[in-house]
Amino acid sequence: MLPVEVSPGMSGWRERLRQTFLVTLPALLLCLALDFVGGGVLGKNFEMIATTYPLLLIILPGLSDLRGNVFGAMASRMTTALHLGKVKGVLDKEVTANVSMAIGSSKIPLLVLWVAGVVKLGFSHSALAVFLVVIASALVIGFLLGYSTAFITIFPYRWGADPDMIAAPLITSVADVITIPTLVYLIFFYEDYPRVFYVFTALMLILFVIMIISSSYRKEHLRAFKEVSSVLTILGLVEIFSGSTLESYSGVISKTIILSVMYPSILDSVGNFASIAAATTSTRLNLSGTESLKEGNFYSDMVALLGLTPIIGFLTNFIAVHVTRLIGYSASLIWTFILGYPLLVLVNMSVGVLVAYVAYRFSIDPDNVAIPTVTTISDVMGTLFVVLLAKMMVGG
Repeated sequence: MLPVEVSPGMSGWRERLRQTFLVTLPALLLCLALDFVGGGVLGKNFEMIATTYPLLLIILPGLSDLRGNVFGAMASRMTTALHLGKVKGVLDKEVTANVSMAIGSSKIPLLVLWVAGVVKLGFSHSALAVFLVVIASALVIGFLLGYSTAFITIFPYRWGADPDMIAAPLITSVADVITIPTLVYLIFFYEDYPRVFYVFTALMLILFVIMIISSSYRKEHLRAFKEVSSVLTILGLVEIFSGSTLESYSGVISKTIILSVMYPSILDSVGNFASIAAATTSTRLNLSGTESLKEGNFYSDMVALLGLTPIIGFLTNFIAVHVTRLIGYSASLIWTFILGYPLLVLVNMSVGVLVAYVAYRFSIDPDNVAIPTVTTISDVMGTLFVVLLAKMMVGG
């Protein structure tokens, strides 16, 4: 494989730092703003969900992460395809094949998460409602995220920016901002207009089948589908821990509403940093091999990225204070969170680099497994971090 310069013209430390602050920071700030749309909806409806649809809390971390994983991995594959000249536009057949494959690969993990919730809480009418809502949202959001991923990847590349530095964070944040409100309002849709809801879900299924039929799959697509679906199913089992922990400590978290508002932002932002590290490592490995990880540019990227964590950590807490007050609760800065956030990100970024490297060494395409793995690990660590903060704040 011929060595390829991933980001031509960005050889100096100052240039790497400039790209991080001019490209990556605005993307992360946009992600942060998007996250609080979902965070506000979750905070406002957290008590209702915990009381009426507790199974949704078990599924929620895995569901949000699953969508970010699926389309984050797609973004990583698209970046590599762009560098190799395989993709030219959003409407390419390659894009359609990747979108349909991404939607299909999420079905088994969704079933695993739902079954785990039923095993813990028992089968009930609300459990059936959650299942139907999850299926409907998976299809609707899958179509939106699939082509959003293609757009977010292709257009920055055309403008000369490195898609790895912005695509994965943006698409995982778009997934979060769509996922939580969609789930909540589809529940209301199901309760108020059940027959219309059934027709709507059936139409989405028909559209998905048409997309599958019109897609042209090659061996590389089948390989990617196998790798992604297998990894996501395993990670779905891991996400059960996050969801179960969130549901078990929902009473504690509901006493500190600001943490339920911050929860999507914490998980997403930590996952964003880790996914950038994983995507950058993955692209370098696929284009230039392991020698590319010894270059100074690679370490410059990682250090510059880590330098953004105090900014994102403080803004996460600062914005959460105002969103929490906006929905009718009191809130203030949590300095334990602000000081601990950079360390949490550092650990997860290191995991991102390591996972991509290990996958490559075992002849597994890191584009397919690195981002899903590190964002899942970020979810687990982020959930434990939130629970620890909640227990500290309520004194228990």
